[in-house]
Amino acid sequence: MRYLAFALMFALSACNSAQSVKEAANREYAVDSYEQSLQAYQLCAERNAGDPQKCSALSRVIEADRKRYEKTAGGL
Repeated sequence: MRYLAFALMFALSACNSAQSVKEAANREYAVDSYEQSLQAYQLCAERNAGDPQKCSALSRVIEADRKRYEKTAGGL
């Protein structure tokens, strides 16, 4: 009986561990994509200072990445 309880606790902890690894990976992806899109926008804005419309697509990407970041990372 003890072995069964131990096996059950081990299985549950492994499941929680896999979930936390997935959440950490999602957080890391959200942070990385937000930082990359922000850098791309800044570079575009520097190169196209006279025509900011050329960077409008990147500004939408930044907004989407920011929302994903806030949702997964809790806005930290």
